[in-house]
This record gives sequence, structure tokens and C-alpha cells, in this order.
Amino acid sequence: IKLFFSEMPADWRPEPGQPRPTARTYTPRSFDAVRNELMVEFVRHGVGIASEWAEKAQVGDRITVAGPGGGHDFEPGLRRLVLLADESALPAAGMILDAAPTDCHVTLVAEVEDGSDEILPSQRPVDAVHWLHRLPANAAPGSLLLAAAGSLQIEDGAQWWLACEAGAMRAIKAHLTLERGLDRRQLISRGYWKLGETDHPDHDTGD
Repeated sequence: IKLFFSEMPADWRPEPGQPRPTARTYTPRSFDAVRNELMVEFVRHGVGIASEWAEKAQVGDRITVAGPGGGHDFEPGLRRLVLLADESALPAAGMILDAAPTDCHVTLVAEVEDGSDEILPSQRPVDAVHWLHRLPANAAPGSLLLAAAGSLQIEDGAQWWLACEAGAMRAIKAHLTLERGLDRRQLISRGYWKLGETDHPDHDTGD
């Protein structure tokens, strides 16, 4: 979905050449049609339009929501799923876990700031969870995911999903496909944010 962080008229529609209001893309975590309640998870990281809005939000505040877009597709008979994500991608990883086949074996590798951020993104049982902490190691974003990717087993027919800082995503994607021989058709990759940028495009696949 798109969240628009500025005042907009109820009948607003995008027009060619028209300036677009400030927006960010988020994965909806759940929707209760009876209560008309949409749940969205934010990473509180200090400076940033979405993070600052979430810090100050009060009951009764208004925000415009557009979407949703497409979901996540699974190959028929999928038996193995590997998720590599930082905290910005954990809500999307949770959505994928919720929808994954019940007989699919899942490995989650999650890079977060420290142990206080170890929050499982789904109630679905996961076969293996590996938490990686940047703060104690003074590690750059995505660097621990890159190191962990080198030790994961490459299996035929497995589906891999990778989402984190854009530069790290490209390094991990190159490592898996070029150095370790993972078929690119088995890998879905997303750069959810980019170090030093405030408005990274939401369709960055690293290609």
C-alpha cells in the first residue's frame, strides 16, 4: 500500500505532470473488514517522514491510504523457503510467512539493531530463525546478512526472498547468484531503502 504523509482532498487523483504528495510504500500486516481496521508496522528510526509521523501519531489523526498492490506468489508444491530481511522488511516477511504452504520448510535470517528488536513477524512456525545484531558488531546495514548468506545451503527448487538496504541487497544477490550458483529465477530481491537517501524508489529489484 501507499501511505501519503500530507493533507490531501478526498477526491484527489494523480494527474500527468501534477506534483505528487510525499508517500511511502508499506506492506499491510492485516486487515479486519468487520472493524474496518488496517494494521501497518513502522520501524522507528529517528529522522524520516514516516518514522516521525509514527512517533507523533495520535488517535484521530488522518492519513491517506492507496492500494493495495500485488501479493507474493508461491510455486506449486514449494517445500523450501529462505527469507533474508532487515527490520524494514520484517512486516513483508511476516505476510509471506502467513501465506506460505503449511508443509513448506522455512528459514528466516533477520538482521536488526540489537536483541530488543527480535520480534518474530508471524505466528507461523519457522524451522530455523537466525537473528543478527548490528549494534554489538558495529556492522554496516546488510553486512551481517551478506556474511550469513555464505553459509546457507543452496537447494534445487527452493525459493529465496531477500529485502534490505539497496546496496547490501545487490551485494547479497550477486554473491548468491554469481558466486554460489543460485538460479536467479529462485530469488526475489527488493531494496527497501538506501543508505544516504530519503526517497528510494519502491520498485528496486537490483536488476
